[in-house]
Amino acid sequence: MKRVLSLLLLALASLALAAGPSLAGPATLTVTSGPMGGDWYSMGGALGELAKGVLPGAVVTTTTGGALENLPKVSAGQADLGLTMAKLYHEALAGTGAFAERGKQENVRAMAYLANIPMSFFLVKEGNPIASIDELKAKKVGMKILTSKKGSSPALAAEMMLAKYGISFDDIKAWGGSVSYVSYAEAANLIKDGHADAWIGPMVSAIVELTTTEKMKMLPISEAALDKLRDEDSYVKTMLPKDKYYFVTKDTPHMAEAVILIVRKDLDDATAEALAKAVLTHPDSIRNIHKTYSGFDPATAWQNVGGPLHPGVEKAYKALGFMK
Repeated sequence: MKRVLSLLLLALASLALAAGPSLAGPATLTVTSGPMGGDWYSMGGALGELAKGVLPGAVVTTTTGGALENLPKVSAGQADLGLTMAKLYHEALAGTGAFAERGKQENVRAMAYLANIPMSFFLVKEGNPIASIDELKAKKVGMKILTSKKGSSPALAAEMMLAKYGISFDDIKAWGGSVSYVSYAEAANLIKDGHADAWIGPMVSAIVELTTTEKMKMLPISEAALDKLRDEDSYVKTMLPKDKYYFVTKDTPHMAEAVILIVRKDLDDATAEALAKAVLTHPDSIRNIHKTYSGFDPATAWQNVGGPLHPGVEKAYKALGFMK
């Protein structure tokens, strides 16, 4: 009987070894996303659900954040997985650009490139007499401008875009206007109610909905400003196709940033690999968030991330045949 029991235990041990080590993973996992009412917040929820599938028993939490603040949050271990921009990730590792004063954020690694997202749509109500950003500067108009929360990439992009025209947020205020950092939902409501004149930021769901209830027009970014943003600040120069939105009446050059997923560098390889595989094998979880992400391609998601991948993430790409 003892011999039979010993053989049975040996067989069970062999099966366990054949199945491979189980993923213990962290007891808690935090996803840092974007402002409420935006696509990144929805993305954070989707990522949280994927994480729950590969980390059974773990407490998974999704928090608000922004592209700029998510990097130091992940680096400091306040979050494990997050969204940011390739440009900012590159600057965070080097301690340059937006991180020249904050210093290097070294405990961060890339997971995946998701999409290029157009930034800094300068939207005003159709009846607004201002027709261009140059005119805004020339007439020193005291416009009430809204952008995304402080610490977010859209707020930084808005500031840098205006800087190419020689306009600062302080100038807007000196002309009798204002600059407010708000959530996307707040921005839509403030413009609807007439408490603000303009939005400078991305076309997230709440802003798209605003344009269906309020007739809006876009003040285009000049080619000269776009070239400077590309050459001096590493933004992507892209093209908005005619009729992408009703206020885009012809193919129009515009600025964009590459959206990426990041993880803690000190997250163990097995957990990072499992999280990456969950994302890469469920691409519709990303694509269905918004049409911006409809072209998400797991096979090339390891490219254009702005810096090194997490070693565990690299294992996932190789295991799935996307990298050699």
